[in-house]
Amino acid sequence: MATKVIELVNNGTLSVEKKYGMTYEEFAKDHLFANYPVVIGDACKDWSAKDKFTPDFFKSKYGNRMVEVQEQQYKLGDFIDMMENATLDNPAPYPCKLQIDREYPELLPDIYPRFEFANPDWSHNKLLKPFLRGADTYEIFLGSAGGQFPYVHYDYMGLHAYITQLYGIKEFTVLPPDQTPYVYPKKNNTWVSDIPDIKNIDLEKFPLSANATPITFSIGPGETLFIPNGWWHTAHSLTTTISVAQDSLNASNWHRFTNEALTKVSSKSSIAAKMAGVYLSVVRKCL
Repeated sequence: MATKVIELVNNGTLSVEKKYGMTYEEFAKDHLFANYPVVIGDACKDWSAKDKFTPDFFKSKYGNRMVEVQEQQYKLGDFIDMMENATLDNPAPYPCKLQIDREYPELLPDIYPRFEFANPDWSHNKLLKPFLRGADTYEIFLGSAGGQFPYVHYDYMGLHAYITQLYGIKEFTVLPPDQTPYVYPKKNNTWVSDIPDIKNIDLEKFPLSANATPITFSIGPGETLFIPNGWWHTAHSLTTTISVAQDSLNASNWHRFTNEALTKVSSKSSIAAKMAGVYLSVVRKCL
């Protein structure tokens, strides 16, 4: 099937397409190695999660599980009730995150097969585990209408992100890596922006942000947003939403990953950074 472009969203400078029937070869050329986002309309077509992951499913199966959202503890069932009764003007706390591989491993078959656009993936390779501690590479996000991700960021350690929307409609805002100076990265956490709200920027406090050209668009059930490494992004739920996020590491983002890894190590020891560089060079030949 030939690629079909369903939608093109642009801001005069940047654009994001929504594509169906895209081949892996086209994705690799125009997005993966070009480091450019796209909404893939049919990536998750074989997932059982596509029809299974609803608020009622999580409430009935895991309603008594405890979750922490913005430093508050809730029973998941109670949180889902709050989430479904929220409004755009009075949202529930966000985000509620469920770590699939660590806490809900029985749900992994529902998000398999891993779609081809997210392959190959080295982020689960045991040889790289020392550098990816703290990276949550399979997550479920639950949110209410009005739920706003609390900060603008790019994915940890330069990983690619794939956000698959399974329930409801979510709005995303993205900015390319070359606009990093305009989003004011935190000094001690350079993958997170100091700007609290990308849609309402205090230009007196963040004057360089006047040069930023964010693009905002929505994705709905069955659609997957590919966010390449280094792209700044944030999300805003327009309805009750359930999304699955997964990360990917391969040749296309290896350079940024190694830079992130070595920068992190060098902050503690220059000798350790040199040893880590040699180690990663050897590991790369094994992947």
